[in-house]
Amino acid sequence: MIHFLYNILLTFFLIFHIPYLLLQTLFKKQPKKLMRERLGGFPDISSKNPIWVHAASVGEVLCALPLLKRIKKEIPDSEIVLTTMTATGNETAKKLIPEANWILFFPIDHPLIIWKALRKIRPRLFLIAETELWPNLLRSCRRKGIPILLFNGRISEKSFRGYLFFKSFFKRCLHNISFFLMQTEEDRNRIVEIGAPPERTMVAGNIKFDQVSPSIDLKTTLEMSTFFGLQGNEAILIAGSTHQGEEEIFIQVFKSLRELVPRLILILAPRHLNRLEEVEKILRDEGLSWRRRSSFPIQGRHETCSVILLDTMGELMRMYSLGTIVFIGGSLVSIGGHNPLEPLFFKKCVLFGPYMFNFLEISRHLIAERGALLVNNREELSSQLKRLLSDERARNEIGENGYRFIQKHRGATEKIFEKIRPFLT
Repeated sequence: MIHFLYNILLTFFLIFHIPYLLLQTLFKKQPKKLMRERLGGFPDISSKNPIWVHAASVGEVLCALPLLKRIKKEIPDSEIVLTTMTATGNETAKKLIPEANWILFFPIDHPLIIWKALRKIRPRLFLIAETELWPNLLRSCRRKGIPILLFNGRISEKSFRGYLFFKSFFKRCLHNISFFLMQTEEDRNRIVEIGAPPERTMVAGNIKFDQVSPSIDLKTTLEMSTFFGLQGNEAILIAGSTHQGEEEIFIQVFKSLRELVPRLILILAPRHLNRLEEVEKILRDEGLSWRRRSSFPIQGRHETCSVILLDTMGELMRMYSLGTIVFIGGSLVSIGGHNPLEPLFFKKCVLFGPYMFNFLEISRHLIAERGALLVNNREELSSQLKRLLSDERARNEIGENGYRFIQKHRGATEKIFEKIRPFLT
């Protein structure tokens, strides 16, 4: 009954959503490719019998990367389809995952669209990054005998409450999945409580620890510094993946810190690039000079400005190599935080706010092992930044602790691969 109501609601959604997609396409806010593929208009690759990997957004795309590399290493001639929900995820996949033969947008979970998509792709295996539960797709795959594996699975406390509310519905969905490879014991317990068969679950760890860091040596770092007009004697704060409400705080704190550290530079990277003008208004109101990353010419020396505004996709992790101190966005406001591991690959001193529930286990362990610092509000952020900017030894110690934490928890990719290996051949 619930499944029937779900499909009725989806049908009404489609009636209103298709005109919206058409308007978006006409005004070029969204590519035609997105509309076509959201409606199941995929190329006919059924003869290739590929592996279908779904990674909703940028974070899931990055966590899929080590696994896709491992699959290609073991079975070089395997064909891979990667789907994403977001345009940013799609663009990131195109830049970072040459292992994927096709990078497409995920189809709307309507029975007719899913039937069309599966007919065009005909995958031999369906892999889901983290926790994307689409009832019609799961049901259709199971009926067609396509194994489904969920890897790097996690269930946040907020999501868990929602799943429990509709437990009878999601329990049926979960029974369509062949195996669940969860990040932590808590994630495993939650998925079992929602309705996953316990014998089909396993804790494999977090594949994000196996994420490959960009190979950036001292020469590359110096070239990047020169490109941005840096002299090498600046202290650089990086605020990565910030959200509304955080930029105001960070910019004001940065402005007060500049009175103590005149050669302080801020690299500011809003999570959503459609907010750039909003962020620029804050900078303008605070009387700070800034320059968008995309406005730097390829050649020639540039005058240093107070703030570099990162307005390009896929560069934030490389930028972390320049940082003196890194703040993880989405954590001073109730967003849930973003990946705190990326700057730790470069042994950077990391701070984040109290709202890290998307990375709850990782953030707890980092704090316990002194590999990152928690700041609960603007005052603590300002106080800790003042202390750390004047104490290189403390910064280095935090960075080293964080790097050791990563090394200690690597290995999830191999565990996941060993579990999916029987389904690949």
